[in-house]
Amino acid sequence: MFTPLFTKTKESSQAHKEGQLYRIIEAYGRTFELYYGYYEECDRAAGLEPMPIYPDLSASPVYTNHGLPFVTKMQDACPLYRGRAGGESECADCEYFSHCEELLGVCTCPENKKSTAEETK
Repeated sequence: MFTPLFTKTKESSQAHKEGQLYRIIEAYGRTFELYYGYYEECDRAAGLEPMPIYPDLSASPVYTNHGLPFVTKMQDACPLYRGRAGGESECADCEYFSHCEELLGVCTCPENKKSTAEETK
């Protein structure tokens, strides 16, 4: 009776394929398409399963309509980092980090805010 619940079938055990769409996240007027892939070539070579890949927002910044930069929880914190107790100096551990969805958030540090045409109206 419980066999189907505990037996892996070919269909249920198939891994996600590299390049397959993981999810579309919409936050603060921006859309992020996340695909399965690898951050490091060594992960692919080791035969690891592809994982959702988030954009490199420090190399290619994206801002909200109000000029706040998007960040990921795991990206290295900037020089304006204000750590929470026990933090590891990643954006997720900064008091300026405001969570959106999954591993995506925005930095609310006034120094990182970009002036926008919307705000000067």
